[in-house]
Formats: sequence, structure tokens, C-alpha cells
Amino acid sequence: MPFPPGFLFGTANADHQVEAHDPACEDVWDVWERCQGLTPRGQGTDFANRYAEDIGAAAKLGCKLFRFSVAWSRVETEDGHFDPAALEGYRKIAKTIRGHGMQVMLTLHHFVWPVWLERDHGGMTGRQFPDLFARYAAKVAAALGDLVDYWITFNEPSQLTFGYIKPWWQNRYYMPPGMPRGTDVDSEAAAVGKLIPGLFLAHARARQAIKGHHPAAKVGVNPLVTGFPTWIQMLMDWGACHRRLSEAVFKFTTANPLVTEKAGVDLVIGGVTAQEQTRFEYSDPYLRTGKAILVRADYAGADAASLAGKKVAVIGIGNQPDAWNRNLPSSARKVLFADYHAAREALKNGTVEAVHGDAFFLLPEQLKDGAFYRFLVTGLSEESYVVVVPHGHVGLLALVDRSVGIFQKEMAQVDPAASPVAREARKPISLYDVFHDEEHGTLRSLHTRDLRRIRKRGRLRVGIRTDAPGMSSGCRTEGPEIRLAREIARQVMGHEEALEIIPVEPANRLKVLQSPSGWLNWAWRFWGTVSLIANANWWYLGTSGRLPEELCPQEAVGAQDFVGLDYYWGLPTWKLNRFRALEEAAHGRFLKAPVWPRGLFHALRRFHRWFPDQELFIVENGSVPVANGISRSDYLRLHLQQVEAALGNGVPVKGYNYWSIT
Repeated sequence: MPFPPGFLFGTANADHQVEAHDPACEDVWDVWERCQGLTPRGQGTDFANRYAEDIGAAAKLGCKLFRFSVAWSRVETEDGHFDPAALEGYRKIAKTIRGHGMQVMLTLHHFVWPVWLERDHGGMTGRQFPDLFARYAAKVAAALGDLVDYWITFNEPSQLTFGYIKPWWQNRYYMPPGMPRGTDVDSEAAAVGKLIPGLFLAHARARQAIKGHHPAAKVGVNPLVTGFPTWIQMLMDWGACHRRLSEAVFKFTTANPLVTEKAGVDLVIGGVTAQEQTRFEYSDPYLRTGKAILVRADYAGADAASLAGKKVAVIGIGNQPDAWNRNLPSSARKVLFADYHAAREALKNGTVEAVHGDAFFLLPEQLKDGAFYRFLVTGLSEESYVVVVPHGHVGLLALVDRSVGIFQKEMAQVDPAASPVAREARKPISLYDVFHDEEHGTLRSLHTRDLRRIRKRGRLRVGIRTDAPGMSSGCRTEGPEIRLAREIARQVMGHEEALEIIPVEPANRLKVLQSPSGWLNWAWRFWGTVSLIANANWWYLGTSGRLPEELCPQEAVGAQDFVGLDYYWGLPTWKLNRFRALEEAAHGRFLKAPVWPRGLFHALRRFHRWFPDQELFIVENGSVPVANGISRSDYLRLHLQQVEAALGNGVPVKGYNYWSIT
């Protein structure tokens, strides 16, 4: 498209994603990645040393704008201690951008903040946060503000709420800091009630601090906008302005008990991995295992290749089919079995040459004739076993997680080098748990409706698959799942005599959790999502004076110099049945993310109506190589067509940043 005169086509990056990890000045995401078992950033793209290459490449592509962010944790290494060398380093980056003829857009807070701020001052919900952030902004403005054309105070403030509210179909928070274990919906709402006005005040005071050094500075934010149909977006925005905050959080974090009360069991233990996508909630992992191949002890082969052309037993449930296609020779003849016990018997009597599956189920230590078998190969994957509960059982899940922690402490540690099965390390659910070294946190949901119902019944019904260690007739002692079930019964009921173990066929291990009204889950999940204040345009509802003052203080109304937004995915009305794909995208699984370029046009027109005298920036827009069958180049072209359409409708779009340069 031919850009109009003065239009700024640019690109961007973010400090935590591109700068190498420095243990001397960690941010909260460094701690989060470590405690959640996520991939650490490592060297990133080494932008701190190789920024000249990236900036030069952007200039050669014809970019006129380059956005980067300052790492607060590097600039203010301790409370009140600012590092001049770090500030000078960022000044060099800004000068390099200017030297290539591009304008500078600088972000002060791109999802990360110093560890000391969260640990010592309560993070973004702390009383001092607005002033601490303004102090930091003033230091950055004094050091390099003369080189900055556009300022972003907070990257996607809309997403920061997900560090304090957790959807009822997940057992973990999307991002830091998280809330302590067992936090109830009222406490989550209270945290959001502190976060939102705190962000508004911090932005307004940082803007004042920046303009104190450079009065002509242009300061804004870039909330993430999801492409909901206009009629749904209007309902969400109306709700954000007229409903109580706790109500706006409640539908998202608490399932309707009527949807989930009548399942056949209360929970299921065993043979469900954390990687499996289910329609239920799952606990912290209680055991780590992996795919392996079992053979008779006298088998002559040395590796999986020796099974070419031979019969191999496979278990056709869960994620097994993908694994056996990956791990076995293509010429191996797969023989399908419903459970591990039958597959082992077939191996014992010579019907098959091997069994493929999870090491934990293939050769449990409780097996009487275990010496008859050996592993041909192990470590073909790494998977974590979890306990599964129906949606909405908040109290039950909290006590299950507590039981998992106790179970792991009591379970003897197995040397991973000697066995393919090992204890799974328990992950904290929040940074509060990390900083306070709390194993379980405070469980304030001990008397939730789901627990009252179970206790009134007088027994806890736990489903364990029939081929689990200790359940199968070939085992001499009870297995880990049964021991974990006893601990859960003690936590929920007060004694293990109230435990009722219900054997479930492996193929039905999740079906027993379904209720006759389970189809309502989709509707309730959709309504909870669209009712959540985080999905409304609450930032611009606030700065335009539409939000209640308890959420947006008067100090922040009108406190912006341009309108910024990020846009990636969306769904038109006729495709709302795919709204789960939006959730997949929220988890970073973009291959099936729903592409709807027209949603960008609607967002640009909406914000132009709200702020008719201000320029608009698409601060982020971009795609993986292929999303929902649409290539990256087509994605870019289709969205720029919507920018062109907005310009043709009189919307003053000033610039567009493609995410990301690396």
C-alpha cells in the first residue's frame, strides 16, 4: 500500500525477550520462568550487544520507527539505586536508531519489573507503586528523553490483570505475580481493584515526570485489543462501566456449580498428562514419566530400530497415537490394546514383541513378575502426570494441590538415571509463594460449595484406571495413585476411611468426569470470558472518563497524547463457535489462532470516535509463519489493507509496528 506522507511504518522488540539474562539484575519474569519450569531467556537475541545489527536491518527494510524497551531492573538495580552505565547503554541504542533516520518509540514497562519492587513493595498493587514508577520514568527521561519521539508507559496493561485473576479452567496464572494458593474470587477482585487504579495513577504521574523534562513529549499506552464482534465489544465495555468489579471477575474465575455437580466421580488420578488438552481442570503434577518401549528380558534387539516389521502393542488413548507414530519404526505393526495389563500379557505370551507407552505404566515397581521384562529404550519424551477434576471445583483443586505437595515429600526420591520414573518437583503458583518460601500458601477456600457437597455426601469418590500400579491384579502392593488418593481423602474429609476408589476403564477415565449438563460449559466459559473486565477496553474507557473513579482516578482522565493499540487475532459473529481458538492464542499456541483483519478496522474507528483529536498507532501487529492457514506475508498484507481502509475513512493512523524485528 502507498503510505501517506509522514506515516511511520516500524518494528519493535522487548527487553526481556531480546536482552541476555543477568543474574545481578533479574526481573520478575526471570524468577517466574524458573519457578514455573518455563524456558529461560538465556542470551535472548543478544540485543544489548548486537543492537546495531538489528537497527540497521530495520532501516534497510525501510522502517521509519523503531520501538524498544528499557529494563527497569537494569536501570534501578535496587530501590533508589540507578545505574548510570545502564542508562547510557539505552541512550546509545536510541542514538543508533536516530542515526539511521528512524524515530524512537520507547517502552518503560514491557511486562517486567524489578524483583525488589514485587518482593519489598507489593509490586504493581502496592501503595507506593505509582510514585516509584514515576521516579523511574523521570530518571529515564532525564537520561535519554531528548532522543525519544513517542513514549509507552505500560505495554498491554489489559494483560497485566491476568497476573491476579485465574480462569476457572486453568490451575495456574498466565503471568506473574500470581496470587497465593487458595485465593478466592473476592481476593482476586480486590487485587484487580488495586491494580487498575494503580496503573492509571502510575501512567499519569510518569507522563507528568517525562513532560517535566521534555514538555513536548508524546506519551501513551498500547492495550491489547481482541477482535470481538462490535455488538459483543459494546456489551463488554458497558459492563466494565456499570458492573461491580467482583462480578466482572466472578464469571471468569468461578464455574457454575450446576454445570459440574453430577459427574460420576469427584476426581481422577493417573494416566493423564499435563500436556493433554482436556475439558477439565488439572492439578500440579505429582509424577514425571516419559514414553518408553518394553520388551521381554531375553529380547535380542538393542534399540527401537530392531522392531522394524515386528508387532508392537500400543495403547490407543490420550496422546499415545502421536507418540507411537513418532517413536516406532514406520514398518512396525501396531496392535491396539485397551490397557497396559492386557498389552503386557500379550508381550509375555509372545503375541507381540514389545509394548510402547508410558514408562510408569509399562513396568511399575509393584509388578510381581517385573523381572520378566526390561526396557528397550526410555526417555522418548518427558511428561507429567496430574489429577483431573471437573470445572469449577476450586476448593477441591486447592486441597488436591496441597495433597500433591505432601505426597511428593513422602514419596521416596528415585534416581532418574536408574529409573524412567521420578518425582515431579512442585511448582509455586505465585511469586508470593517464592519470596515467602511457602509450600502450600493460605487455603482460604476450604469451605467452598464443591467441598461442602462432597463432605455432606460423606465420601470422596476417586477414579483410578484399572491398569494403574496397585489396581492391576498383577501387582503385589498398592501404587502411588492409591497412596495419593488416601492423602487427598485426609485433606478433604479428615480421614482416609471416607475414600471410595472407583475403578475406571482407561478409555473412559475422563468420561466419568462429565456431567449431563456439561454442554453448558462452553456457554458459561464464553460468557465468563466476555464478561471479564480485562477483555473490555477498560484503559481507554478510563482515560476518556467513562470508568467509575474508583477504577480510574480523575488524575488519569485525558492523560495521553496519542492512542496506541496492539491487535493480533479476532472472530466475527459467524465464527464465535471457534472462540476457544482465542484462548489457544492467549497461551501462545498461535498455529490455529483465528485471523480476522477486519477487527483491526473496527478498533481503529472505535478509538477515533472516542478520541477524535488524537493520532493512532498500531503499536504491535504480527503473526507466526502460518496461522489458521494464513501465511505471515498474507497476514501482513490483509491487516495493512484494513489500515488503508481506516485512513480512507478519515481515521488519523500515524504509524504501524510489525511485531517483531527478531
